[in-house]
Amino acid sequence: MKVNSVLVFAIGAAAAPTLEKRAASAAAPVDAGALTLIEQLEGFNANFYTINGHQTIGFGHDCVERGGCSSLHPPITRAQGATLLQSDITEYESCVCALPNAANLNANQYGALVSFTYNAGCGSVQKYFESDMQSSNFAGICSALPTTDTLNGELTSRRQKEAAFCQEASSAKSGCGGSSPQPTGTQNAADLIVKPKPTKTPHPGKPGKPGKPPHPHPTHGPIA
Repeated sequence: MKVNSVLVFAIGAAAAPTLEKRAASAAAPVDAGALTLIEQLEGFNANFYTINGHQTIGFGHDCVERGGCSSLHPPITRAQGATLLQSDITEYESCVCALPNAANLNANQYGALVSFTYNAGCGSVQKYFESDMQSSNFAGICSALPTTDTLNGELTSRRQKEAAFCQEASSAKSGCGGSSPQPTGTQNAADLIVKPKPTKTPHPGKPGKPGKPPHPHPTHGPIA
């Protein structure tokens, strides 16, 4: 959602290049395990519901930001929801792939970061993890996830699950920069420039479903 958008980066003259100035790497598809994680954390809704004034459906597909809802006739199937998710997630895969040393992430580290980015926004992954990516401190990123951008603890459970997935050993690589993961599709954003959205304030849950995992397209604004 583009409400109360704020600039979350201070760009100094000597600062490292930001994502806005970087050509995007190919949007390497997350593997099946990471996609399942994201689906579980997002939760599925077959009918339209409203988050921050935006009509939403499936695994958090924002009809206002993403479109494509006029042809839908709810209730939709999980397969339809998964198709929408795979289309939506490409942007966030590109954001993670554009980070320094992203090609050296293993598939689970990459999937966890894509899940975080889908929930919190491209601005957040850069704000919190660019320094660790510069130094290839991937283990540090996994360890930091449980306490990063948790909306005063409301997202702690999600972050803990992302961290656990991040810490699982994997011999597969992220697929960023030309390495080969276990892709489920081939979407390429090499000709795009990544312009990260401002940091999102993640939504703690879906209407009428207490305790549901947070929604990925909440209001932009300051984080707690």
